Amino acid sequence: MTRVANSTPPAIRPEALDIVNAIPIEVAPGILLLRLPLPFALDHINVYLLASDSGWTLIDTGLDWPESRAAWEQALDHALLRGRSITRLIVTHHHPDHIGLAGWHAARWNVALEISAGEWEVAGRYGDRTRNPHRERVALWTANGMPPSDAETLVTKMPTYLRWVHDLPDSPRLLELDRAIEIGARRWRPIIGRGHAPEHVSLLCEADDILIGGDQVLPRISPNISVWPDGPQDPLAQYLQSLDEFAPLGRDPLVLPSHHGPFRGLATRVGEIRALHHRRLDELREFCLQPRSAQDCLPLLFKRVLRDQQIAFAMGEALAHLRYLATRGEVTVRHEDGVDRYQRAR
Repeated sequence: MTRVANSTPPAIRPEALDIVNAIPIEVAPGILLLRLPLPFALDHINVYLLASDSGWTLIDTGLDWPESRAAWEQALDHALLRGRSITRLIVTHHHPDHIGLAGWHAARWNVALEISAGEWEVAGRYGDRTRNPHRERVALWTANGMPPSDAETLVTKMPTYLRWVHDLPDSPRLLELDRAIEIGARRWRPIIGRGHAPEHVSLLCEADDILIGGDQVLPRISPNISVWPDGPQDPLAQYLQSLDEFAPLGRDPLVLPSHHGPFRGLATRVGEIRALHHRRLDELREFCLQPRSAQDCLPLLFKRVLRDQQIAFAMGEALAHLRYLATRGEVTVRHEDGVDRYQRAR
């Protein structure tokens, strides 16, 4: 889940690339972009196929959803892909649109799933059939100002992880994050991002100045940075610190993101995303002159109608910003009548 930022960086215009679902296009020599559909407000994900002598290395997979599978069948019959197998499978992070069909591809092509240890650990927790994450979410939302009846209704509209993620392999091949990954003639350095996911892997080819960015830096939207019941309690700090690592990468790399189109201007885009979050923090500092719950903050931070799971992600994002301020002593937290309320420190 992502939310709209109010700026557009210098970019290769996506419309000029004519990106169409299930039709692979070459975005750099030996690199194909394949767009797959999603049944959400953000209606697509880009996955990438990197050529080598042995076959294709696939970066991310799409959602386990009939339309995604159908799109894959169409793509695999395309002239650019026909006759060459997928021989390697790398997933940037555990979110369903990225890992959803990893088990399907691993079985189909008899390849290992490669993923960071941090992302595999979270995927295992979300894939635990004995766990009830919906109950945990209701508790989090009601403790932050959502009426219990609204929380109970909302949780029924949240998709479960197991619905969108095909059965994963029993054991993956954990990526060695301090070592370059060789794919064909290119060497890719893993770049670790945090905040959106615990150990998100982007890949930088320094020789050709190409960054496969995943969700960490996107051209038109900011990745959702949320507090979840069992996740980090200050994810915004982690994300902003990660941006410090991304801004100086490369000379002016071609960024291949998971959503929308490839772009250049990475350092500019990092600055825009950073400014967006600091504007939100400034707004909350003023708004919290009076005690406010996370629920109270939603109309301030999101100037549009929110529906269903968008509300859940908005609550997580509001909490991420409030916890950032609280951790730094800029707001205090009072727990009254079962609800956390944040007020600017005087």
